[in-house]
Amino acid sequence: MSLLNELRRRNVIRMAGLYLVGAWLITQVSSTVLPMFDAPAWLPRSIVILLAIGFVPALVFAWIFELTPQGLKRDAEVKPEESIAPQTARRMDRMIIAVLICALVYFAFDKFVLAPRREVADVAVASAAASAAASATKKSIAVLPFVNMSGDARNDYFSDGITEEILNALAQIPDLKVAARTSAFAFKGKDQDLRKVGEILDVASVLEGSVQRAGDDVRITAQLIDTHTGFHLWSEKYDRKLANIFAVEDEISKSIADKLQLQLGGAHTGVGGNTSNPQAHELYLRGLSLLAARGTGLRDAAAAFGKAVELDPDYAQAWGALAETEQLLPAYTGEDIEPARARAEVAAQRALGIDPDTASALVAMANVHVLRSEWAQAEKAFRRALSLAPGDAEAVNQYAQFLNNIGQLEPALQQIDRARQLDPLSTIIGVVRTTILMGLRRDAQAAVQIETSLAGNPEFYPGCMVAAMLYVGLQRNVEAEAQLRAVARHLDVDPEAKVVLVRGIADPASRGAALNSLDRAPANADIRGDQLIYSAFLAMLGERKRAIDELESYSARRSAAAGGMLWTRPFDPLRSDPRFQAVMKKMDLPYKPAADAP
Repeated sequence: MSLLNELRRRNVIRMAGLYLVGAWLITQVSSTVLPMFDAPAWLPRSIVILLAIGFVPALVFAWIFELTPQGLKRDAEVKPEESIAPQTARRMDRMIIAVLICALVYFAFDKFVLAPRREVADVAVASAAASAAASATKKSIAVLPFVNMSGDARNDYFSDGITEEILNALAQIPDLKVAARTSAFAFKGKDQDLRKVGEILDVASVLEGSVQRAGDDVRITAQLIDTHTGFHLWSEKYDRKLANIFAVEDEISKSIADKLQLQLGGAHTGVGGNTSNPQAHELYLRGLSLLAARGTGLRDAAAAFGKAVELDPDYAQAWGALAETEQLLPAYTGEDIEPARARAEVAAQRALGIDPDTASALVAMANVHVLRSEWAQAEKAFRRALSLAPGDAEAVNQYAQFLNNIGQLEPALQQIDRARQLDPLSTIIGVVRTTILMGLRRDAQAAVQIETSLAGNPEFYPGCMVAAMLYVGLQRNVEAEAQLRAVARHLDVDPEAKVVLVRGIADPASRGAALNSLDRAPANADIRGDQLIYSAFLAMLGERKRAIDELESYSARRSAAAGGMLWTRPFDPLRSDPRFQAVMKKMDLPYKPAADAP
């Protein structure tokens, strides 16, 4: 009892009550107010954690110290006749009552004002979700990677390629939402409940199956499953020769379409009309697997597609895939833009000369025009590609990037959200969305998006660079340095040569070292190789004249690589400069596309 009396005398119990009531009130108010300002999700959690951590120190403080007319003193130093603990206790009682009244007022306000509004909003969201789910019935599907049953892991590319071909065939069906390859293949090798897969990918049906290959003999099994019930809707087994693989792929996609009760009309063109050469098709399937993996594997993908068109020079799909691969090489392998662009243009024109409706070639050709700042031609090619393949997430993603490049940020956001619906697990789509949000100055949303995108792929080079530039603009320098260190690990270069850039932006005294590193360090060759990113860092380091010099060279080359960065915060100090305005005018930016664009 003496300990309890001592706790009372020192007002430790009152401090505990006051702290807990106050902490509850702070937590409740922050959980309501912070979301109104688009605060990141970690902020309310951090407040709760800090309040929890502070509880014990507050009690220790109350035990050790006492408030006296002369200020705070250690309790042991206060004589009994000098103690005003009883008066302090009465004050604390009044404070507890005041905080309790505030808490009761807030509780009543939340219960009778805020809660009904939330319920209305929740009902609206639930209704919209139910409506969306109903409309998705019979109109959405994911094609999961077919399992390689051949007993040889080297045949994975073949089963993956079969999956991709069926996926591409289904994507041509009008009004059918098909989950993109990136998201569907995230479940490869995972024993996942298909109902959960349907929830994650927002699809009503899932196609899964297996491929068993022995020489020229192929056995394919496929089954269609309702993700809401888990029941089988359809299943079939196909024993074919490899030479007839195209017919099998087309047969499977048509069977699924019939089961989903969709009208194919003239949009379902099949998958077997591009080559009759099994070896060329096998190389094409191998290339598709490498292309999807991105990274340095793009070089091997280009080689596989190149061999495919050597075997069949009229293989339009392989030419289109080769064009797409060449277009991506600079972003992932550091190759020079111009030679890759020239090779992409040759391959795209060859594909379109064989089949003008090769969507992948149209997208590649559109990006060739983008690199030349030929906006009208790029827009025409994109619109044609999207009319042929409206469910192609990559085509929609590239179109969103085009809109971002030309300064149409709100339409770009709409298109990238559409791409994200088709491919919700794509890292690059999330990175592009971050860049668009940066241009719109929706910094809190941009931060949440890039954190979400990098959570599953923390060293994705384009994402780390975008994250670093976002964090620098927000003066979150520790996080900016962490992202540049990830870039350095990806490139296998000295990280200190990169993080010094952040320190130079934050501290003028470090600017000389930062500029020296930016201009000379081998570790920053990737930044110097991209004039727009290089000029952005120059601008952030206060070198405005040099930054505009780079932009003038950039515009003279008619290159729009990474053009969406022009609308972001690093270039704000340059916007009123007549030379900057002349650069934008020379590139015809911002550009307004046709009113009837998709």
